[in-house]
Amino acid sequence: MNLDQNTQDTLINILRRTGQEIVMPHFRQLESQDIKEKTSRSDLVTIADQASEDFITKEIQRCFPDWAIVGEEAVAADPSTTDKINQADTCVIIDPIDGTWNFAHGLSDFGIILAVVVKGVTRFGVLYDPVNDDWVYANKGQGAYYQATTQAERGHYAAPEKAPVALHIQADTPLEQHAGIMSIHSYIGDRKQDFAIKATRFARINNLPSCPAYRQMALGHFHFSLTYKMMPWDHAAGVLIFTETGGVCRLLSGEEYRPSMLDGEMLAAQSEQQWQELAEWFRAN
Repeated sequence: MNLDQNTQDTLINILRRTGQEIVMPHFRQLESQDIKEKTSRSDLVTIADQASEDFITKEIQRCFPDWAIVGEEAVAADPSTTDKINQADTCVIIDPIDGTWNFAHGLSDFGIILAVVVKGVTRFGVLYDPVNDDWVYANKGQGAYYQATTQAERGHYAAPEKAPVALHIQADTPLEQHAGIMSIHSYIGDRKQDFAIKATRFARINNLPSCPAYRQMALGHFHFSLTYKMMPWDHAAGVLIFTETGGVCRLLSGEEYRPSMLDGEMLAAQSEQQWQELAEWFRAN
């Protein structure tokens, strides 16, 4: 069952308040002691990540006390937290700041991600951009939409005056003209070299975090993405949203995506035909 409008509005307002009142005051204001490494020099967490997750978690617990919550930082502290995705009737998956490396280095390609999973199926997803106070969202089976706000509306959290824009992608661009999203540097050994060579087939390759990546694909600015890492907070909302625009998201192995997945490579393309062509290209030795 999909969420009613009041529930959707409540969740979006929680993200807007988090972005404007917690995340943005820290943007380009962090001191060195505010940033810590988790697993590597490129895997960072800041005081804003933890504050963001704490605020979102408390607000969801207050508004929806029966819902389970899986946040990236909670999982870092206790990996078994991801079990809730399959165990709970309703589970909210949170990425409090997706693209922390960018955020910590003053780059504006970051966002906040929220997905609502009901009995193992993603029913609602939001990709929120705190810098511009706009968002892309979808309900399962009801399409995907982009919602803009005006400068005057920031910090007020009332319903925006502008109507949301329905998103539909046109899968008519030849592969050689594709703009793709890949994190080639994240691979190692022969696979890194192989993908670097394969990427030269396309017109452009960028490396973006999940929130801006799925947003850009849903808006039609990028044509595909190949992601080496499978984390629920990175993909649950984005897969729903991009699929609702007409795109295809599936593991490179061909396995269908589930929000509880922790392993695999995600390939997103604008159509089934393009997905098959891209999968064949990236799988080839």
